[in-house]
Amino acid sequence: MFPAYVILEGIEVLPTLPEVVTLLSALLRDERSSAADIEQAVRIDPAITTNLIKAANSVHFTGYQPTTSIREAVARIGMRRVYEVAIGSTLKRAIPKRLPGYGISGPKFWFHCIATACIAEALAKEVKLDSSDMAFTAGLLHDVGQLVIGNFLDEMMPESNWWTFGTHSDEKQTLGCNHNEVGGEIAVKWNLPTVIRQTCRWHHEFASTPKDCDLNLVAVVHLANAFAYIAGFSGGSCMGEVFDPQAQQHLGLTMKQLIEISKGLKPAINEMAASIS
Repeated sequence: MFPAYVILEGIEVLPTLPEVVTLLSALLRDERSSAADIEQAVRIDPAITTNLIKAANSVHFTGYQPTTSIREAVARIGMRRVYEVAIGSTLKRAIPKRLPGYGISGPKFWFHCIATACIAEALAKEVKLDSSDMAFTAGLLHDVGQLVIGNFLDEMMPESNWWTFGTHSDEKQTLGCNHNEVGGEIAVKWNLPTVIRQTCRWHHEFASTPKDCDLNLVAVVHLANAFAYIAGFSGGSCMGEVFDPQAQQHLGLTMKQLIEISKGLKPAINEMAASIS
């Protein structure tokens, strides 16, 4: 078994956040920021620029004239979505073709992250969370710890066992550390907002979430993760786990609402995944 600190040192294999994401994060917090400021920040990263233009020309904006202008793209999709596209582009670059230890492909993992993000955003709006503007990013990054921990799982078990392995408790038992804990540390390394760190750390352990955390957002991401599976977008962890009913009760959502929201988002999930490549 690897000590927890060895696993956490594995975070160094991940890239740092690109300069553009750091700049966008600061601009979002500044009420004086303009589309011109966003344009200047984005244009330094060709990959993020490409994905931004793709998002602005997606099916969601059918009827608009195609654009190749960053400033027009920003005006069309909004500053918050620009930040989400930038974070998504960064995450996509870090995903391997196949996640060792979990036995899933990179694209499958990616679709699960996107699905969780879209469902989290919809649930947060449904219950009118104060932190709803962070829900998409929190959902997108909730399983980022798996990108580090998978390499250690690869060393600890034969490939024949990958398909039967799946819960964060399995990770803890095998390695002494799970992807929640590692994900929380990655969020610290990337200097992400506190609520993102909290959801990365506690999204599988709602009942154990410290009371000084944003329980609403943790509950949203916890449920979004579970219902991404139900909607057919499975990822690499917790294959056999069900959601904690305490999270559902905390938000006051019915099963009918949860199922209808998650299944109704399939077209939007596919579109968002295609727009960030």
